[in-house]
Amino acid sequence: MQNLQFLIDMLTKGRKLHISVLDLSGILDTPSTKIIFANTIHSKKFCDIAKSTEKGYRSCLYCKKLANTKAITSKKPFYGHCIYGIYEVAMPVVIGERVVAIVYVGNAIVDINYTNSRLDKVCRHTNVDRKNLYELTQESEFCNNADELLKIAEIVSDYIKILYVKEPKTSTSMHWLVSALKQYAERMCCSNPTLKDLSVVYHKNEKYMGRLFIKEMHMSFHEYCLLLKLQKAEALLLGTKDKIIDIALECGFDNISYFNRTFKKQYGMSPSEYIISKRGK
Repeated sequence: MQNLQFLIDMLTKGRKLHISVLDLSGILDTPSTKIIFANTIHSKKFCDIAKSTEKGYRSCLYCKKLANTKAITSKKPFYGHCIYGIYEVAMPVVIGERVVAIVYVGNAIVDINYTNSRLDKVCRHTNVDRKNLYELTQESEFCNNADELLKIAEIVSDYIKILYVKEPKTSTSMHWLVSALKQYAERMCCSNPTLKDLSVVYHKNEKYMGRLFIKEMHMSFHEYCLLLKLQKAEALLLGTKDKIIDIALECGFDNISYFNRTFKKQYGMSPSEYIISKRGK
């Protein structure tokens, strides 16, 4: 039997649809259900641009919170437009009485006129580049029948259940939620994610997530993200000729003084001293 990633790849092959599965229980933490990071979040470029400003990011986060909460409480599939007018289906994966995951099928447009009107309105509020988003709508799936998206989501949901029965989750050395947070940090650390934000995504208590992460990682989530950002900065300092301030910004440091201070604390010298020290060898 093929794994979940194979099914997702086949369902989206030659199409612009995006399928993501939000794990709420660790159900994706098995060899047959493990999927790539891009299929655990909204990873399309349209979504990245939509969240490129603080207001845009907060608006998308609030929209996601509402969708997750509705899926978990209703335990029923639903579909509609995001705040920017992109169409999406949400399908709760229910085992017993528990929602263990949510399948999202999106990056679709069913009414381009509605999408354009939403873009005009929301971009004025969020200060996101409206022209850029409009051009990116051409990279969305134009779909006349929204029921097709629902059927795709149902296929993925049913397949997850089949794989769960076939290969129940086994105990691992790391809690699935800590593993998910680590993966998120490793891919998104330069966007400065916070546990408060991720508590909305995973529908978990922020303080619980923080205690669990410290218990297993022996450092806070913030400290882990900072370490990853500094490691990326170190690689860029030695591997490129970019200006220090540009590297700092690329790694998510808005304050150059803070970047210099934290870098020196980690490596024992300032970024400029570090470059001279390493390149002089």
